[in-house]
Amino acid sequence: MAKKILLLGSTGKMGMAVTEAFNDGYIFIGKSSKDFDALNFEHVQGIIKDVSPDIVINTVAYLGIDPCEQYPERAFKLNTLYPKLLAELSNRAGFLLVHFSTDAVFNDSDGDSYTEESCPHPLNIYGVTKYGGDSFVQAIASRYYLLRISLLFGRTSKDSQFVEKMLQKVKEGQNVLSISNDIVGSPSYSLDIAKEVRRMIGLSLPYGLYHVANAGKASLYELIKAVVANLELKVEVKQASYKDFPYLGIKNTYTPISSKKISALRPWQDAVKAYCENMEKFRG
Repeated sequence: MAKKILLLGSTGKMGMAVTEAFNDGYIFIGKSSKDFDALNFEHVQGIIKDVSPDIVINTVAYLGIDPCEQYPERAFKLNTLYPKLLAELSNRAGFLLVHFSTDAVFNDSDGDSYTEESCPHPLNIYGVTKYGGDSFVQAIASRYYLLRISLLFGRTSKDSQFVEKMLQKVKEGQNVLSISNDIVGSPSYSLDIAKEVRRMIGLSLPYGLYHVANAGKASLYELIKAVVANLELKVEVKQASYKDFPYLGIKNTYTPISSKKISALRPWQDAVKAYCENMEKFRG
């Protein structure tokens, strides 16, 4: 009998990729902010009770360094206490919990890349609250995959994240983009990550923490340069520093990730090419 998956956060970038990757072989139920409020813990418990899932995949988070600096209480509840609730419910209701975290739990001081064995040391409220959620999931849940991801790109219905913001500027007629060359991460394709999650679940890999990323590392400048080249956009991409732009929280400037448990996904450059092949509306 097919297992039942409850996806929390179905309309976000990672949620859309998970929906595509699990499009067959499972009974799949997606919930978005239109269907539930992750800050209403009673509502969350009610949904899980009604659905009775075998697997819960959570992609909901309060994203962004500056928004978390502005609204720390909301960040703490959504990034720390909400995953704690899911971890508790996973034990009580007996489902496998898949929860996404971030490279922002690290502090720029490691070597070539951060692995599952690297010690987190968050620099800002976003990183602190996400690491709090990580810690609760690891301490409480008995069956879980905690997946740290890095600089995410992929199909989305919103333009609120970095790559989409830059493409929106081009769409609006901007012909020069100034992009930070001093923030470096592991550019990763949401669909590649979602397919890897499906593989992990299908193979029943050991529970625990995993870093999931496309191979290699790049600056924000290098990522946008690659996107622009693949889409053949008539726009100049200029190098800049993150210090040239206004910001509130301390920036994570060097957080590439890699795994000691699973193989790296295809090189990020190949993933960008695949991503851009699905974006004909931006060509020209």
